[in-house]
Amino acid sequence: MRLLTLAVLLLLAPVTARAQSLDDAPPVYVASVYDRLAKGEAFEAPDALYTPRLLALWKDMEQDAGGEVGRLDANYWTNSQDWTISDVTIASAYVDGHDDDRMIVVARFRDMDRNEAIQFYFEKLGGQWKLDDVASLGEAPWTLSLALKYGLAGGI
Repeated sequence: MRLLTLAVLLLLAPVTARAQSLDDAPPVYVASVYDRLAKGEAFEAPDALYTPRLLALWKDMEQDAGGEVGRLDANYWTNSQDWTISDVTIASAYVDGHDDDRMIVVARFRDMDRNEAIQFYFEKLGGQWKLDDVASLGEAPWTLSLALKYGLAGGI
């Protein structure tokens, strides 16, 4: 498995005001999102980022919510509602047997007083990388597709 590591402290290639491009490789895209978040900027992923499966789950949750918050009320990029991001590192690897169409990207960072690790699952569809799922590897782990469909079992 090939492993690509990209320090998002952006010492090698600062991403100043450059917007994310859906043509970017997944680790570059994720790094540019965290660069924005570390600067305190908001980020809302475009629908075009998602695979049809994940987009359908978003739309289903939004329809069920009827204009309210819905089953997911935190930013999945930060695992929080408010954030102060620092010490970001990005690592990525292709999925065994899928060196050209599946990739996992892991973002590790400090958010206020806690360490976070969030894993992004990308799949190439029609020649473009799409986000197929996200999972938090933290103290209270979650998977985005399950949270969108079922919510988070906070009281159980």
